[in-house]
Amino acid sequence: MTIDINSNLSLLRSVLSQESRKTDRQDAAGQSDGVFAEQLDRAMETSASGQTEQSAAQNLAEAFKLQMLHNTLNLAGDNSSETSPSPELAQQPSMLQPLIKAYADAMAQSAQSAQTQTTRNTEEPPADQSYSQSSLSQPSSPLGNGKEWLEPIIAKASDRYGVDTGLIKAVIKAESNFNPTAVSSAGARGLMQLMPGTARSLGVDDSFDPEQNVMAGTRFLRDLLNHYNGNMDSAVAAYNWGPGNVDRRPERMPRETQDYLARVKQLYASYSA
Repeated sequence: MTIDINSNLSLLRSVLSQESRKTDRQDAAGQSDGVFAEQLDRAMETSASGQTEQSAAQNLAEAFKLQMLHNTLNLAGDNSSETSPSPELAQQPSMLQPLIKAYADAMAQSAQSAQTQTTRNTEEPPADQSYSQSSLSQPSSPLGNGKEWLEPIIAKASDRYGVDTGLIKAVIKAESNFNPTAVSSAGARGLMQLMPGTARSLGVDDSFDPEQNVMAGTRFLRDLLNHYNGNMDSAVAAYNWGPGNVDRRPERMPRETQDYLARVKQLYASYSA
């Protein structure tokens, strides 16, 4: 049964007032009754001001607890340490019990909610940890660790000159292993190992500048593909051996160029997969 605290305030005031007058006859000093009366008045005023049912029940229960303590002290005298309950406490009006029960149930529900929230906070991983785990699941760059910065440059060169990004990456890997400061024994420089004369003819000011080098090397590769009518084998071989050599004596391709061609084709297949 649900107890409406506000509708029973007058009845509760009457019952507790009778208990207070009974205690007045047993306590000459009357100091404890004054404390109880003050607590009760405060509870009544708070309830009348529109406080929630749970808060009103708490205030009334605290006032009732003071009354019970007062009765216990009066009946026990100097033997206040006895554990057996006072007969008078057992005779408290039954209409107060639902109020006490309502207060106890509300407090238990509040404690359970707090415990549930604490458990949830403990089990949920921090936001930063969740983000870290999702980052680990992202695919890495095919160029390898630390080479991601080169991806936009390769994409730009591919878009401008119409050369597949996989082929550009394969040539860079075979020529310099993605080292922008690489220099060969013949004097070729940078990522795509441009010879000084070739770099000048392509308008390169600094062969060690990654963007200039890749843009010029891709343009040169595009010219070779056009020259050999899209034949990738001839274009890649000419990139390593020189177009003049491939034009004059293709049947005499040196072992170094043959190995280079095989390696670029293998890398191209890997980067295009």
